[in-house]
Amino acid sequence: MHHISDKRKVKLVIYEVQDMNEDVSMQEIVRLKLGKSNVKFDNPNSTAMYLNASVRELDLAKAIYKTLIEPKISTRETYDLSDQDTSRLYDYFEHIKISIIMAYTAVECLCNALTPIDYSYTERTKDGDRLWDFKEIQRWKSTTQKLRQILPKALKMKDPGQFKSYSTFCKLEEIRNDVIHTRSVLPKNLKMEDRLDYRLLQPRIFNLITSAKSLIKEIHKSLPYTKEMPMLYDTEDIEKIKIKSWDDLGFSKIE
Repeated sequence: MHHISDKRKVKLVIYEVQDMNEDVSMQEIVRLKLGKSNVKFDNPNSTAMYLNASVRELDLAKAIYKTLIEPKISTRETYDLSDQDTSRLYDYFEHIKISIIMAYTAVECLCNALTPIDYSYTERTKDGDRLWDFKEIQRWKSTTQKLRQILPKALKMKDPGQFKSYSTFCKLEEIRNDVIHTRSVLPKNLKMEDRLDYRLLQPRIFNLITSAKSLIKEIHKSLPYTKEMPMLYDTEDIEKIKIKSWDDLGFSKIE
């Protein structure tokens, strides 16, 4: 088990050097030249970054909801929000929308990361077989298509559509699509329960958002160890790569 300083990092690579009887750990580093300076930092896992942003925004949204909305739900009063409370409500909408988008994007990002670069997918159409290469899959296949059509075949894994959290995630996808295609002027005959703002204020919205992380955890459990997965726990097992000697790494040992 290895302690994790920040779960947003790309997973360590650990080599078990047999002729030295030692483990050598390596962290992927990013080097950037910014102006006259050179900056180095541990490479982040993109899925983990989106997940973390979603959780942070969700916590901020929940804090507003608990004090502004929750006390009003069980009463029969009519509330005319003050300017101050209206501003807080707008803050809530901003936080919850960002959380929704980030949660969904985390799953989409993971699907892309797990799909092998050399993988291609053949789809039967009325005009004949259609071959999709990796770039086309990334760009044109929806996240649910990647989950159900691509990953099971590419990775020989269980269909994520059978996972417990999948149906809830599909509802997250629906509301995420409504968020990114939202309109300020709505049809006059739109029912209240179909309004986006109404749905964002329902308590169940929080479970929809957390379904993304639940789905990622279920994918994690169904696959063998892979470096592409985000770190989901404070301590995690890291699969070692066995090599005969230090020379197999392609560089000399520093004494």
